[in-house]
Amino acid sequence: MSRDLTTDLNEFDMKKKFAILLMILIIHGLGAQARVWTLENAYLRISFDDRTALLEVRDKRCDVVWSQSAADSAMGVSAVTADDDRLCATLDAGYPVRLEMTLEGSSVAVDLSADADTEMSELLYPAPFSTKDAGAYLLLTDGEGLMLPVSDRTYAFGSGISYFCGGGLSMSWMGMLSADRESGYMAIVDTPFDARLEPFRQPGDSLVSFRPVWMSTLGHFGYARRLVWHFFDKGGYVAQSKRYRDYIWAKREIQPLRERRKRFPALDKMLGAPHVYVWDTGRDVSVARRMKERGIDRALFLWDANHLPYPVVGYDDSLKRLGYATGGYELFTDLHKRDTEVNDLYPFDGPLRHKHCVYPGRYEALAARKADGSTYSNQFGTYACPAAMQPEIRSKMDRKMAEYHHEALFLDVYQANGLYECYNRRHPVSREGYARAILANYRLLEEDYGLYLGGEWGADFAVPHSVFVHGMMTLQWPWWGSEIDEKGTIYYYGDWKNNSRPSIQVGTRTAGPTYYRYCINEALRVPLYELVYHDAVVTSWRWEDANHHYPELWWKKDLYNMLYGSAPLWSMDLPRWESFENTFIRSYRQVCPWLRQIAYDEMTDHRFVTPDGRIQRSDFSSGRSIVVNFSDRDYDYLGRTIAARSYVIL
Repeated sequence: MSRDLTTDLNEFDMKKKFAILLMILIIHGLGAQARVWTLENAYLRISFDDRTALLEVRDKRCDVVWSQSAADSAMGVSAVTADDDRLCATLDAGYPVRLEMTLEGSSVAVDLSADADTEMSELLYPAPFSTKDAGAYLLLTDGEGLMLPVSDRTYAFGSGISYFCGGGLSMSWMGMLSADRESGYMAIVDTPFDARLEPFRQPGDSLVSFRPVWMSTLGHFGYARRLVWHFFDKGGYVAQSKRYRDYIWAKREIQPLRERRKRFPALDKMLGAPHVYVWDTGRDVSVARRMKERGIDRALFLWDANHLPYPVVGYDDSLKRLGYATGGYELFTDLHKRDTEVNDLYPFDGPLRHKHCVYPGRYEALAARKADGSTYSNQFGTYACPAAMQPEIRSKMDRKMAEYHHEALFLDVYQANGLYECYNRRHPVSREGYARAILANYRLLEEDYGLYLGGEWGADFAVPHSVFVHGMMTLQWPWWGSEIDEKGTIYYYGDWKNNSRPSIQVGTRTAGPTYYRYCINEALRVPLYELVYHDAVVTSWRWEDANHHYPELWWKKDLYNMLYGSAPLWSMDLPRWESFENTFIRSYRQVCPWLRQIAYDEMTDHRFVTPDGRIQRSDFSSGRSIVVNFSDRDYDYLGRTIAARSYVIL
């Protein structure tokens, strides 16, 4: 072998060794840079992996560990700094996102910011915590509240978007509860208008967890986003509800009913009373007199002007003389294509003079539009942008209040249908702007017409201007699309074809399997909303899911009203009153005097006396308590016998 060849081979060998050594140094260097950062106090130890931006949280009080492991939420990390209680980093989400994580007590706040003009669709961060215990429960704030086993395989989750009754959140939080119903965690979304808390079933074991999802605002990042995780070693769903109550009452400056009564004295008449929708012959004041004669001393009467016949002019004044609360149903959210042009289909001096959503020639001016110029719509019509509606609201209310001197209004849809972005150049708004426009319309009705207000479902951004909500007692997401849609069966819930006597309101039906499994199931339902808002908002069932619509379950709905401190809801004409008169009276005598006693109280506690939920107890701030027995057997409670399907007041 020549010297030159030998030299070349030696040089090649040295270069190869150098390359290998360099790779080893690079790998070790990167390994040295990769790090798990720690924040710690007396309650929690937070570990942040700067390779993935995932967290592990150890609750030192109960030695429970919550870990994140979602690949779709992992992202690149740089520029990490940390001290005892705060960590900062830059996340790579396809654009730089600044993360600030703060540990305070048993809570971890996550703040995310980016250039406001950054284009985005969704950001999935922080990652969800993995559910490992098949005995745990998800706390859903859909309606009053649901404590769903994480092993459930059939509940059809919605998107978890804020303030939407179709599978979204009535309150901007969601929680997880351990199998013993004591420890757990919750997420409160402090910037809720462009956010979701999305439940999902984990790949592999199908156990339920949930993840935060940040949506764009008008196509951009827009503003800083904030979520706070709270961890609990004890207290269960009550502790989580009370944590949210402390937070949201301060943030929204919520006033209790006792304070609101100073502004609206008439609202006192609806407390401890059934909320009654009247139809057809039920709108004659003689029906109210008959109810009064039978001992129903308190009630809130409401009627819908889309349906004939109208009560006589002065109907409200007659009800007031009987001592009843008076109100009307209103709807300012829908548009119809007929109004793209000026028309006289529903003249303002005709029999349907107060019909809803009549805006001749105003369709284009009022419609909420998407970024592509199309409209939002559902089976009831096109969505009107609330930012455009005040002139129409004034016009309608000036005409109606001249004839019917309402004390209250039920405003349909606003608190149930979600929030939308409007790109109509006449009134563009973000989702938050959409919510603010709704609240401005509420203030108009309060300030200019002296009305106290209610709404559908109960999205809590409107709580400062809403004192009653219809539909929270109905767990409606699993109910919709279930057996109630099966025409020609005993489960079908009816329709609106008969204008004066819609069967969906004045008829009855039989509860189907879905209703029993979820909607009325005492093992799953929990009064999360009442634990937060009982002394601020009166809740009830939906008007097509009233106490009497399932006669075989009337007793159970009454017990739920007593346990939760919520109002019975009746929807009737004269024949319905006559067919169930004695049961209406018996229901009133059982439920409403108790509701009156606790009308202004905070619900301070709720518990399952038995693990299956058949015996439950609620406590109120006045010191009053109630224990209900949902079972078919008598139950001994602290030396007192609670009859089957009955209750005791302590």
